[in-house]
Amino acid sequence: MPKQKSKEKDNDHSPEEAIPSSIARFGASLFLKGELSGDEDLVIQGRFQGKINLKNNNILVDEEGNIKADIQVNNITVKGIVKGNIHATGKVFISKEGQMEGDIIAPTISIMDGARFKGSVKMDTEVKHIALPEKEKKETGALFPQEESVKEEEEIEKEADTGDDSDPKFHDL
Repeated sequence: MPKQKSKEKDNDHSPEEAIPSSIARFGASLFLKGELSGDEDLVIQGRFQGKINLKNNNILVDEEGNIKADIQVNNITVKGIVKGNIHATGKVFISKEGQMEGDIIAPTISIMDGARFKGSVKMDTEVKHIALPEKEKKETGALFPQEESVKEEEEIEKEADTGDDSDPKFHDL
């Protein structure tokens, strides 16, 4: 939404102007069944059923939000209802209004007093952001390489170096 110039003070803003443009909003009147992926943070106020893959992004399940899905995310805040498993590389936060039924895997988990939670928790502190070559993914079938695979990948990267004597560059997913 474009900003409108106010004749009053500059600090007089509407709520829409406070929302960064890089955050997508899934409105309260919407219902979607399927798979969701992308490169934006997301606020969910409606109903969603299926699979959510926003590994590098954040999700806010608002009070009106109702999700039945397996979720892969960086950080998630649950103020509404989530039924399904959450695998987060950052933090899972369940507010006092939040309801969660399913398993959580994350390095940091916070469940407030009054929140409803039914499931298991695994504190996964060794989450790695290393992309495996396609060949190795097919051979191992693993999401995360074993220690030997990491060393082999480093050796391959050093051999492929262009000769500028700098360390090889690893890029996040």
